[in-house]
Amino acid sequence: MSPDEYRVKIDEAAKFLFTASNDTLIEFLSAIFSLPLNKETLRVVPISTEYITHSPVYSRHYPDIVLEVRGLSDEHPLFHVEIQTGYDSMMDVRMVKYGYLIGASRSENGSDDIRVITIPHQVVIYLEEHSRITDTLQVKIVLPDGSDLLYSVPVLKLYQYPVEVLGKMELYLLLPLVLVKYRKRFELLVNRKHTGREEFDQIVGEIIQDIETIISFSSEAGEEGRMDEETKDIILSTTIEMYRQLHRKYIKDERVQGKVDYMIESVRQKWHTIGLEEGIEKGIEKGIEKGIEQGVKTVAKNLLMIGIDDAVILQVTGLTPEELERIKGE
Repeated sequence: MSPDEYRVKIDEAAKFLFTASNDTLIEFLSAIFSLPLNKETLRVVPISTEYITHSPVYSRHYPDIVLEVRGLSDEHPLFHVEIQTGYDSMMDVRMVKYGYLIGASRSENGSDDIRVITIPHQVVIYLEEHSRITDTLQVKIVLPDGSDLLYSVPVLKLYQYPVEVLGKMELYLLLPLVLVKYRKRFELLVNRKHTGREEFDQIVGEIIQDIETIISFSSEAGEEGRMDEETKDIILSTTIEMYRQLHRKYIKDERVQGKVDYMIESVRQKWHTIGLEEGIEKGIEKGIEKGIEQGVKTVAKNLLMIGIDDAVILQVTGLTPEELERIKGE
């Protein structure tokens, strides 16, 4: 797989992560931009990321993620998240360009007939380490009259954060992308003339440990009600896809692949079982509520329809086995 193909896979994975639930996206935006956003009252709407310019030539521009938050009275603030695999010396200029294009697409005339362009909240997330990546991207824009303004965009160096820390920061949506940092370490090993197996195995071990931590955090957050089922599935699916990209090019060990697949599938089966148990519990509760209004017979029918065991129905309704059999025959 070429570097360009790998970057495309990363872009696809990142965009998939941002299809998570509304609550998850609100929590992410609130955490990464340090804003008090209320997930109970706000709604996130994805915005088209294609922007067309005609000067000096016709061209299309594609920022990664653009989201609009609705529910703040008449304000609909925009948020732009750019996910960058490696260092790019022109990233600062690109962010100015993207910010202008996104803002200009929503520009409008103010009360004094002056067009107002509102720049979105922006952040750049770097996935791979580079010595020239700074904490903030800054561009000084000098106007013809000599005045200037400083355009600043914060940077998140994802490769510096352990999985546990990202979880505590409520940035768990980014957990699968942590695995991207290992590509560069593998490349450095591959390009050496003499590479020890021990060093290679150490990297693989760190990857497995990160995956185990992602699974553990997701399970715990799900059980505590801090992460919904949709988000858990998105995070797990993206995690295994990120691993497979590394596996195909560098690891190529079916035993390791099998271990990762087993870990992911085990936790999915656990969540499925929990979901079934919750469904049964809700079914029983619903049956009891209906029984108050419609009688024990209706309760029994409802519970039979959702597949509750006879023993549970008898205990809940107080019916005899013979009475339950008659209801089944109706």
